[in-house]
Amino acid sequence: MSKNLFLAIILLVASSFFWSGNFFAGKVAHLTELTPFKLSFFRWLLALLILLPFTYSQIIKDFEYYKKNLLLMTVIAILGVTIFNSFTYISLQTTMVINSTLMASISPVMMIGFSWLIFRTKTTMLQFTGIVLSLLGAFSIILKGNISNLYNLYFTSGDIWMVAAVISWCLYSVLLKKIDSTMSQLANLEVMIIIGLIFIFPFYILESLNTSFVPSNSVDFAIISYVAVFASIVAFFSWNKGVSIIGANRASLYLHLIPVFSGIWAISFLNEKFTFFHVIGVLFILSGIILSNIKIKND
Repeated sequence: MSKNLFLAIILLVASSFFWSGNFFAGKVAHLTELTPFKLSFFRWLLALLILLPFTYSQIIKDFEYYKKNLLLMTVIAILGVTIFNSFTYISLQTTMVINSTLMASISPVMMIGFSWLIFRTKTTMLQFTGIVLSLLGAFSIILKGNISNLYNLYFTSGDIWMVAAVISWCLYSVLLKKIDSTMSQLANLEVMIIIGLIFIFPFYILESLNTSFVPSNSVDFAIISYVAVFASIVAFFSWNKGVSIIGANRASLYLHLIPVFSGIWAISFLNEKFTFFHVIGVLFILSGIILSNIKIKND
């Protein structure tokens, strides 16, 4: 295994872990005064302020690149920063976390489709088999090893918002390929955050007219701190870097680890038990990821 591949694996696993917590944070936020666009706005504002001292000089240095590629950066920022997280938080107001993770599990298939439509990227039989295996593993965990649980799921308007969020995320991930891979990942992320915040701001203002404009309690601050530092800075940097190494198609399989980590969160904080279907699900997901990476010998 090459050093680049090993690095990509670590980064993509980390991003999936922290994003799994994002679903729980978004659901808890619904129980507080943190409305979707307010959470998105303060999440990215805090992330911007944290990154600014480390990225300012690099952004100035690469300003001409960002100016020249402003349209591309704007589209990517709107998809990944403005739409994806805001729509996810909107969906969690009316749908279950299990539904959200179920919708997110279809993202690898979507990414392959978008990669082919935009870049004519081909998928090998091993990669396709890996996707099927990991998808089965994700479904095993989400449905708790019982297919009949699928009939007990109820779908709401929140699920439509989540599907839109997943489409946005897949397009974001695929379009990352258009950004020069030699650019600073942190600087790129900071530029995306700045642009994304501009588009979030008017919705945050409109949404806050009937509520408070700022977070008002310790729970709100704890949620914002988590999603800003771990689900934003750490997870997005890790994902973007991982995608730049192995591509969106292979990277997408690691999103199937989100149900695995969601299960760990549930076991740790909701007193749920680790059962046989967790083992089966993890084995299928890991088998799928291993299969998808077999041909990466030249990275």
